[in-house]
Amino acid sequence: MKFIAFLFFWIVTVYYVWNGKDFYNKKEWAGFGKKFVGVLVGIVVLAFALKGLVLAIPGFSNDLAGDLMEEIGISFIFILGIKFMIIMICTLFSGIVGFQKKYNADNYARISPTASKLVPGMLIFAKCVVSLGSIVIYYGIWLAN
Repeated sequence: MKFIAFLFFWIVTVYYVWNGKDFYNKKEWAGFGKKFVGVLVGIVVLAFALKGLVLAIPGFSNDLAGDLMEEIGISFIFILGIKFMIIMICTLFSGIVGFQKKYNADNYARISPTASKLVPGMLIFAKCVVSLGSIVIYYGIWLAN
């Protein structure tokens, strides 16, 4: 069962990282913050639901409910955290390019063609590293116990 949860959360993470926008404006940042708050509220709701299961099902222990709450909650937080890492990498790189454009205009014309060729490859590399890193994260959460 834990292996299925491991695969589920890893597939959701990879899908969320590879599909969607990587550059956010202020409105999209607000939506991302709302998602984070929604996950935190969802974890609290999950805790109450698991507590209800403990009371309703005799074989369902408090320890099992606590373990499930921790594993599911931290998995959802890591989904958002990994997407946050990709967004921050893109924001950081666009900030560096914007700085060069504004304060290094003389050399920017020379650097720009090289940067425009490297950016897509670097973004794909960053997404690959984060996707593979998420395997280690979810292995630690779901399978290492």
